[in-house]
Amino acid sequence: MEGQDGKGNNNSNQKADKRFALCYMGWSSLDRRTTLPMLPWLVAEIRRKSEKNESGPGQAREVQLYLSPTMIRCVPANSSNPSVFIFEHKAQFISRFIHNSHDLSYFAYLIRSQPDNPESEMACHVFKACDPNQVPEVISSIRQVSNAALKEESKPRQDSDESFYNSQKFEVLYCGKVTVNHKKAPSTLIDDCIDKFRQHEIERKRLRLLNGQRSSTEAHVDTGSLLGVFPECILEDSDFGEQQEIRTRCNSLAGGLQKRPREAGKGSTRRRHASEPNNVQPSDADKNRTMLFQVGRFEVNLISPDTKSVVLEKNFKDISSCSQGVKQTDHFGFICRDVVESGPAQYVCYVFQCASESLVDEVMLTLKQAFTTAAALQSSKNQIKLCEACPMHDLHKLCERIEGLYPPRAKLAIQKYLSELSDNEQVNIFERVQKMKPASDHEENELVILHLRQLCETKQKSHVHIGENASGSTMTSDNSGAGRNKLDALKNKARSSLTSSLENIFSRVCVCCPSMSSWFLYILVCICCFSDHMDGWELLPLSPRALNRDQNPQVSPLSSEQRFGGEKGRRSPADYRALWKKAIHQQILLIRMEKENQRLEASRDELHIRKMKLDYQEVCQCSKEVQALWDRKLSSPCRTKVQWDKEEIHSAVCQGISVPKSRRGEVWLLLSQQYRLRHRLPQRQQPPETSYQDLLKQLTTQQHAILVDLGRTFPTHQYFSTQLGAGQLSLYNLLKAYSLLDTEVGYCQGISFVAGLLLLHMSEEQAFDTLKFLMYDLGIRRQYRPDMISLQIQMYQLSRLLHDYHRNLYTHLEEHEICPSLYAAPWFLTLFASQFQLGFVARIFDLLFVQGTEVIFKVALCLLSSHEGEILECDGFESIVDYLKSTIPTLTHSQMEEIITKATEMDISKQLHAYEVEYHVLQDELSDAPPPSEDSDRLDKLEKANSQLKKQNMDLLEKLQAARLKIQTLEGSVESLLSRESKMKHLIRSLEQEKASYQKTIERMRSSLPSDAMAEVEMTQLKSSTNGKAKETACKKPPSY
Repeated sequence: MEGQDGKGNNNSNQKADKRFALCYMGWSSLDRRTTLPMLPWLVAEIRRKSEKNESGPGQAREVQLYLSPTMIRCVPANSSNPSVFIFEHKAQFISRFIHNSHDLSYFAYLIRSQPDNPESEMACHVFKACDPNQVPEVISSIRQVSNAALKEESKPRQDSDESFYNSQKFEVLYCGKVTVNHKKAPSTLIDDCIDKFRQHEIERKRLRLLNGQRSSTEAHVDTGSLLGVFPECILEDSDFGEQQEIRTRCNSLAGGLQKRPREAGKGSTRRRHASEPNNVQPSDADKNRTMLFQVGRFEVNLISPDTKSVVLEKNFKDISSCSQGVKQTDHFGFICRDVVESGPAQYVCYVFQCASESLVDEVMLTLKQAFTTAAALQSSKNQIKLCEACPMHDLHKLCERIEGLYPPRAKLAIQKYLSELSDNEQVNIFERVQKMKPASDHEENELVILHLRQLCETKQKSHVHIGENASGSTMTSDNSGAGRNKLDALKNKARSSLTSSLENIFSRVCVCCPSMSSWFLYILVCICCFSDHMDGWELLPLSPRALNRDQNPQVSPLSSEQRFGGEKGRRSPADYRALWKKAIHQQILLIRMEKENQRLEASRDELHIRKMKLDYQEVCQCSKEVQALWDRKLSSPCRTKVQWDKEEIHSAVCQGISVPKSRRGEVWLLLSQQYRLRHRLPQRQQPPETSYQDLLKQLTTQQHAILVDLGRTFPTHQYFSTQLGAGQLSLYNLLKAYSLLDTEVGYCQGISFVAGLLLLHMSEEQAFDTLKFLMYDLGIRRQYRPDMISLQIQMYQLSRLLHDYHRNLYTHLEEHEICPSLYAAPWFLTLFASQFQLGFVARIFDLLFVQGTEVIFKVALCLLSSHEGEILECDGFESIVDYLKSTIPTLTHSQMEEIITKATEMDISKQLHAYEVEYHVLQDELSDAPPPSEDSDRLDKLEKANSQLKKQNMDLLEKLQAARLKIQTLEGSVESLLSRESKMKHLIRSLEQEKASYQKTIERMRSSLPSDAMAEVEMTQLKSSTNGKAKETACKKPPSY
């Protein structure tokens, strides 16, 4: 409950402090190098401690959070004295907010203890609200207080930690890569590479025609004249050939690009320039080569929206130069070091294409700024010191890699990270985690990340950054420890290198010699499966032509008894055949089990993603009868060719209580197909016949607007919350494809919410087909046109509906000059998806596929009518607009059911058509209106005179206010003088009273003295008075010079 902390004794113009009733979960200190992917794990750690009542910096308790203009204070709920607080800090110290997407009732914020010291620690405070809808209001209020405090200080806000891992993203077309002999690029390198790529493409097409090959994996060139241009074997570089881990953004949708073995080309006989392209590896034109080029803080990433994975990652230190094409101005590239397993590192130039030359200029400028910023961070003492070898940077990479992953997959990634630590560190973390007895994989991951964070923070304190020299004492004292750490690191690298080498050997054997691959696999099966059951040399024969140990006794130094487990007899050929048959069956079974395991794992991940997508509360629960009805309809063999009864479909959707959530996407596809069977669009109104995959291969000019809106679309939904995760990349693909399909509309804000809701219920291609149905067949695309005339017509129709059906509400809104475009435009542009709950919006989409766009007017009218009484009670412009935008979307479950029921029973199609005709008639009348007459000129003069009078009135008001301020100051001075006068009068009266008392005392003393003494006293007074007068005359006499 939000209330006001009234302070009547303060200035009346000062606003009362805000306060919120929350549950304070606790706090924790953290290093300034803690990044955004690490924060959810930190919040989970604080939550776990508070829920299990563990000892820590803070315990869960009911509190009141007071927000004053300069301070934020957390006070216990049972305390009536605000001066007794748990903590307080300045509002401008807040640097970041964290809103948990899994549980919307939790939020946290970070504060800087010493803003001027970049190496100082930060603190994270975690709260829980009783109502999840209260959290945005609390965060907004805290942010307003913080911004106001920053403005008062007149200091620019330090956004170094806010943009710590922010990055710029651009859509590019990957052209290929070439091997060069020098790290510096000549000005014509990009143009030369493009020419080589084109020559290779021509040669590949020629070879296809000659050989009739449709495969694009390899192109062997035998022409002697081309040996100077092409190597013997040119690899299609669709997988980038990188010997690095491909980080999948989401395990169910991301498929790692297959790695292929490198083949070295023959050296050219002619002499080459130092930077001339040598080994040319263009990309495959048949595949989707569009990528997202991400410029991070210390690295450049190339993300494939098609495979949902990072296919290339290069650190800034490995990049030697960047260049733009001279003739091909829409191309650019960079040269970097490429580590090869055998031999020294070589330099490789990656070439990309952008949609326009201006975009290339922007990319080059961004790279230049990123390089400059990275160099400044390495050398500047006032910035946060961070290098690629920092432990906190490694932890950031781990948290970024496991963000959004299924807990078992995240556990595997964490275990791989742990394998790179030293043995002592691994044992220590394992023992600590096991002592806490985690109940699930997710809880175990949280505990491991907790201890990893503590370990990395400890290492970070003694870490020496790249390019820095440690002091001699440090080197001497830490020499032994550093040696041990290096030895452990070498051990882990050797271990991982051996594993990867074996995998590469087996993969190469399988590719190069399929006949030998089975024997290698068979050796592996024998070692793994029979080592526990066989003694000594009791191994299965590797081939039917195995060596005969009797003929060659030197093969084994063991005796026959040792060889056969103590048996004195020899094995017969039948025994060998049985063992051989058993081994083959076990190998086949192992391969089948491996395939089944992969299939089950993929199915589990798919179910997890599907469950994540459909994580919303349904408005109306679907009964078993209705679900069985839809199952029968969806399983009908002729559902896409035979028209169904329209009334039957209407009753199934509108009167059948609901549509099953698990099959809602299939139902929408079925309804769109039935609509197309009944209504055929004219040829000129149909969308272009371009496939979804072909559109994904093109570049769009709308990329910036799309990329910006990705994070704004359903930001609290788990599927879309991960930055550049599977959800956001799928949404990018869908919006990009439609912007290329519909060039008139392109991309408009609002389409992302419609596309996002479709992606939650179906695949990308199905969502694209359904989006085309909504835009073209139902005509929703008209409201997204640049002129937005259709949206203006819809706003007029809604206003007329209010006028005819709810006259009081219409009059009330008109009196406060509130038109429908102020509150209803987002409802129409996003189909209610941007403000209302997903279950309610999904139910609206059910009706939309049956009744068309008329449903949007019905729902809007029902929403306004159900809140008519509350809107009429609002008596101001701001209060009415705030109620329409904030309160109406927070519907209860019963209200949503009532609105859907009312909307299905309404029929306003005739009225909508009449209002549209009326709008066009009014527009024609306005366009055909006569030119302005003398009355209009007179009206213009009066309006000008009125504006001048208003201006004079404002000037007089300002003067009046200044005079009032002066009068107030004068009145204040008068009051001070009067108070001073009263004090002086009071002092005079006290002095007079004191004088009178003294005179009375003197009279009493005189009366008590004898007459002789009185005469002497009088003579003494006379002499003293005479002397005093003489002194006065002497003082008044002017001095003589």
